[in-house]
Amino acid sequence: MTTSADPHHHAAQIIDRTHLLLIEDDRDVRRVLTDELELEGFRVQTAETGEAGLTCAAQHAPDLILLDLGLPDLTGAEVTERLRTVTDAPIIVLTATDALQERVRQLSLGANDFVMKPYEPRELLARVHAHLRRHGAPTPVKVGDFCLYRDQHRLTYAGQDLHLSPTELAIASVLLEAPGQLHAREQLEQRIWPDHTCRNALNVHVSHLRSKLAAVNAADLLVSVRRGGLGLLSRHERHD
Repeated sequence: MTTSADPHHHAAQIIDRTHLLLIEDDRDVRRVLTDELELEGFRVQTAETGEAGLTCAAQHAPDLILLDLGLPDLTGAEVTERLRTVTDAPIIVLTATDALQERVRQLSLGANDFVMKPYEPRELLARVHAHLRRHGAPTPVKVGDFCLYRDQHRLTYAGQDLHLSPTELAIASVLLEAPGQLHAREQLEQRIWPDHTCRNALNVHVSHLRSKLAAVNAADLLVSVRRGGLGLLSRHERHD
């Protein structure tokens, strides 16, 4: 008797949602930065004061902390020093000053890095990913507008959860290994069901996947070519 294989085992690696803590008193900066980080696939918790940030860090164990130095209740030195008593997560300091003395002091108290305001989003995200890798924390795998997560077995598009079944997720994961390229149906079937042939099953699951992409206005990203295979674009083409 032939048994079906677990599609989780054969799908591309999916990663869990990394938890970031943003301690920032400026509402506009907090909102913009939170949006950028969430689009990158992170789960973001925010705090407006140093005391609130310390409480969040102690209670929720973030994987990385973004700390503004200009808080209303505590100095940057106080927050950094006290954070190091409750967490060993990387601390990236957001600062409007490039004063050497302040940077040296922050590093001596336990900060890991600095980003100058106004910050460049790509640089900040690159630093976040780099410190998470060094610290051993999982980081989202972002492929265009898609984000893949391990353990939670989730796929999002433009920040929206697609709520895929295990087999649908396995198919999407394989397609996103080479976004925009066509994959022969026979090869996909071998990847998803290596122990047996599932005739017509692929078509059923692809149809379900297309419906769920349609729910987030992305059905056209799933490309199907008769006798040519299947492909998944990583984002919509933008024409200005």
